[in-house]
Amino acid sequence: MQSIYKIAKVVNNQVVIDLPVEFADMILEVILKPVTHKDPRIRELENEIDAGMSSPVSNRSHEEIFTRLRKKYESGRA
Repeated sequence: MQSIYKIAKVVNNQVVIDLPVEFADMILEVILKPVTHKDPRIRELENEIDAGMSSPVSNRSHEEIFTRLRKKYESGRA
């Protein structure tokens, strides 16, 4: 299963989303929500989580991944 995070503009009450060539699914669930102005660190964290959710299986456990993210964002390095 692939997922895509994309911000798209509404033009003439329509949204067009170009899918990557390798996108194989033919039926999609689409959720539309307005963009809110978030802290860039929160948006970066959400992007990292989305990338992790759609990436191939890794030798690292979820605990290792979330420990690294927790340290990064708790220390204020982001």
